[in-house]
Amino acid sequence: MKDNTKKRFITGAILFVVFASVIMLTLKVHWVFFDILIFLLALMAAYEICNAIRQKYPAPMRVFVYSAIVLGYVAYIIAQRVFDIGIGGITMYFAVLLVLSMTMIIFSLCSKKATTNNVIATMFVFLYPVSALLYTLGINHFEPHIRAVGILLLFTVSTFTDMFAYFVGSTVKGKKLCPKISPNKTVSGAIGGLLGGIAAGAIWYFVSLTELGAFLGMAPLLGGSSLEWLAYLSVGLFGSLATQFGDLFASYVKRLVGIKDYSHLLPGHGGIMDRIDGLMFNGVILYFALAVISIL
Repeated sequence: MKDNTKKRFITGAILFVVFASVIMLTLKVHWVFFDILIFLLALMAAYEICNAIRQKYPAPMRVFVYSAIVLGYVAYIIAQRVFDIGIGGITMYFAVLLVLSMTMIIFSLCSKKATTNNVIATMFVFLYPVSALLYTLGINHFEPHIRAVGILLLFTVSTFTDMFAYFVGSTVKGKKLCPKISPNKTVSGAIGGLLGGIAAGAIWYFVSLTELGAFLGMAPLLGGSSLEWLAYLSVGLFGSLATQFGDLFASYVKRLVGIKDYSHLLPGHGGIMDRIDGLMFNGVILYFALAVISIL
């Protein structure tokens, strides 16, 4: 147990350094660093999900999965950065996904090996985790001050949710949250996670009022409105809910396919999917919240 805790701590420290470095490089040097991180995470997460599904169900067709990631990203950047078409990046991505889906269906009809079940499995991976991570990537393409707030909240709300849920749950214990899916999660831990998400929002609200906030590129989300604090706390709360739902959904998928971890890439933590399962659901909620804020 001690050895596993040590591995978990060391891996966690390395991940913290990597993510913190990417955040600073993105905010102070160039937006492409965040894109590279999410692109690589999408490739690795898709690889793990494909491996997990094939343990018990027909395997996803990997060539279409990886094509969706690569071609979808290229289409997104062309629309978003080259032609600057508002939410055109999301639209172009799903256009690519539609074309790939139609191509895949035709391919399965002509193939002796691929079946309808392979198509369904592949479409599942298109949505989870690929499309979920696309919205996470989309946070990086808002206006600079919104992007800065979004990226900082993305990582801290998810991290604080996990930390508070673990410490409160292991200390208070009590009634199980969803024993059929995740036996170790408790109601007290879930409440602790929500408090953690709110705390992360509150911290960044106060930071945004300081010189550090200005250095990081943060600016008022609501143009200096008296409800600015409420926006941060709301994003923290709903981001925490999304994080916990994402964690439960990942556990549900693992139970369906009969595995404990998605891989053993990260000692003490499992796989990439085991680390970003909540973060990418948080990213989806955060993207839509920032989209609304950007037009207010």
